[in-house]
Amino acid sequence: MILPGFINRLLGKSSARALDAAGAGRRWADDRRLTSAGAVHADAATVSARAAHFALNTPMGRRIVESLVGNLVGDGIKSRSQHPDKTIAATLNANFALWIDRADAEGRGDFFSLQQAATNDLVVFGEYLFVILPALEDGAPQLRRCHPEQLARDTTRLTGDGGAIVQGVEFDRMGRIVAYHVRRHAPGDPLSAMALMPVRLPASDVLHGFRPIYPGQVRGLSWLAPVLLTANDHDRLVDAMIERAKVAALHAGFVRDAQGTGAYTGDQSGSELTASLEPGALITLPPGKDIEFPDVPDQNGALELIKDAMRRIAAGVGLTYEMLTGDYSQVNYSSARAGMLEFRRFASGVQFHQLVFPFCRPVWRRFVAWQAFTGEIDRVIYAASPLPFESAKWLPPAWAGVDPQKDAKADEIAVRNKFKSRAEVIAERGYDIEDVDREIEADNAKPANLPVSDAPAPAETTEETANA
Repeated sequence: MILPGFINRLLGKSSARALDAAGAGRRWADDRRLTSAGAVHADAATVSARAAHFALNTPMGRRIVESLVGNLVGDGIKSRSQHPDKTIAATLNANFALWIDRADAEGRGDFFSLQQAATNDLVVFGEYLFVILPALEDGAPQLRRCHPEQLARDTTRLTGDGGAIVQGVEFDRMGRIVAYHVRRHAPGDPLSAMALMPVRLPASDVLHGFRPIYPGQVRGLSWLAPVLLTANDHDRLVDAMIERAKVAALHAGFVRDAQGTGAYTGDQSGSELTASLEPGALITLPPGKDIEFPDVPDQNGALELIKDAMRRIAAGVGLTYEMLTGDYSQVNYSSARAGMLEFRRFASGVQFHQLVFPFCRPVWRRFVAWQAFTGEIDRVIYAASPLPFESAKWLPPAWAGVDPQKDAKADEIAVRNKFKSRAEVIAERGYDIEDVDREIEADNAKPANLPVSDAPAPAETTEETANA
């Protein structure tokens, strides 16, 4: 006979919950939950507006955005054609280098500055939005940056062919993105108040990227969302400490005067006195008058509380505490290296999943198609087999070493023992091996009588010499 208790255990039923995280009671009185991407979509616009204010009006917010953008993109993620025909690859690379300066439809920067703009929007708004337009003179692809809120959030409905539009993103009946519904003007623009319907643009003409959190998510959430509340509390705490210091500096002392008329001067309205104080003031007290100030709690622990808030904010946005604050007083070589390696893993994932795949690769494909259209590459061969032409390697900017000499020595040992290749080492430094070999060959071909001498190799640093 099977006992009922045994059946209940098989079905996961018991009189008391085994998982504390699924429990109830006083400790879960403030129980807030996110169960689907719909909750993200509902609040993303509000969070983005607060994040934009935080990034523009607070030193910490500005530091977070600039640090993330600088480390993720730097001077640009550069491309190298991987076409097996070296002549075709060289042609594509040379023409793309010429096109870079034309990438911005508004002429405010080049392709690399657009990468920075995309990363800035990714951090602040949680998503970026660009439209690909043909240049009027020759049809060259150009990018126009749009405010992410131009993607019509209020456009959500079913389409007649079995598809759906969710917050401006249109899907076919198979769930594939086929179009975007984009408004002509950004929120706050003088013309944005005009009742204009959003324009339906094919997905091939739009670059829209974000970091997905939930399955089914179609719009991004600001990276600053986890830290906005903590950052707001931090700013209030700092403001309170500053105000307390100001108040403490107002009264330098009190003078008791038998002929005094009042402790403060100002406008009297009934029993209310509107008075102003200046730092270092000496206040005259009349007979029988006394002033008592509240016993303000000691602030000795406030500095540690502020540091703790900064550590939580740094963790929430993926930075180290030192990168957020610029305070490197408590780190050594080992801790600095460990922190930077952790950040670089995070940054590498963002570079390739949120920037290279949805932004850089579509731009390269559109550029190659334009090259075929203009006859720079054989359009018949391209049409028959476009993949070799569309294949490109993207090189993020090189990371500066915590100790360049030790890093170079480690790479030398790894290459000598065949743990990695020269190409891998050079790629990690943000360069292409073909370019490096070509430059080395050019250096070796220089006349020997040039007034250039080899600098002596630096002495190898050992633990004994470092501690001497």
